[in-house]
Amino acid sequence: MPAIRHRFVNVDGLNVFVREAGEASEPTLVLLPGYPSSTAAFVRLIDRLAGDWHTVAIDYPGFGPSDPLPGSPTFDKLAEVTGKTIDALGIGDYAVYMFDIGAPVGFRIALEHNQRIKAIISQNANAYTEGFGPGAAALTDWWQDEEAGSAAVDSLVSLDGTRLQWGIGARDAEHVNPDQAVADQAVIDLPGRADYMKSLLWDYQNNPPLYPAWQGWLRERQPALLAIWGKNDPIFIPAGAEAYARDVPEAEVVLLDTGHFALEEEVDQIAARTGGLLHKAFA
Repeated sequence: MPAIRHRFVNVDGLNVFVREAGEASEPTLVLLPGYPSSTAAFVRLIDRLAGDWHTVAIDYPGFGPSDPLPGSPTFDKLAEVTGKTIDALGIGDYAVYMFDIGAPVGFRIALEHNQRIKAIISQNANAYTEGFGPGAAALTDWWQDEEAGSAAVDSLVSLDGTRLQWGIGARDAEHVNPDQAVADQAVIDLPGRADYMKSLLWDYQNNPPLYPAWQGWLRERQPALLAIWGKNDPIFIPAGAEAYARDVPEAEVVLLDTGHFALEEEVDQIAARTGGLLHKAFA
């Protein structure tokens, strides 16, 4: 396994945690995690890719060991800090791997960095309204009626809710490392952090109105694109993966027999497909 360097980058007074592996002289893949996870979810993927690529995984403010933002978080602010972290690391052109909330963070950055983005890997990372499945109903119902939906969202930030997200749609529950959910919940259980996460989930409703801008960027830029999803994910369903090909006709769409946290069961397949796309993008 390649050595992974663990460090903090100071951005706007916040300590942002970064896992980095591979030679900096090689093309860079930036990895953006999902909710409620940290970059620890990428360790096995980094293991498989860092021999050929420079891999950089960034924990958003308030995720993993990164400092939280002061006040209520928003996706605008998460993207701003993450984009500044990429710049602070001296990264020029790069590919980006988006998982889950990595899409609203990553596409905001893409609109700013534009030509620097050479490839996109979307792993259960939604940018289309048709990608919302029944597993997202707790959030969409909450956005419609905050008081009525509060109990379901309180459950979402509990250990049971975190375990549910890690395992949802998995082919075999025993393939999912239970330590991951416990580690994620330890962060959510820090003072004030559950409310912080709920504020971010509330802000998620401001993402779908931005989908047309993200889709327009895809149509204009036509980046190398791989949409590789766990097809059994009820949160972001396969229609969201297939929709990418509408805007990027040469996109590769791969549906795997697994769930939301697809790397738990299909890391080898995802690593191979990701490596293939990177070779194409940086040829």
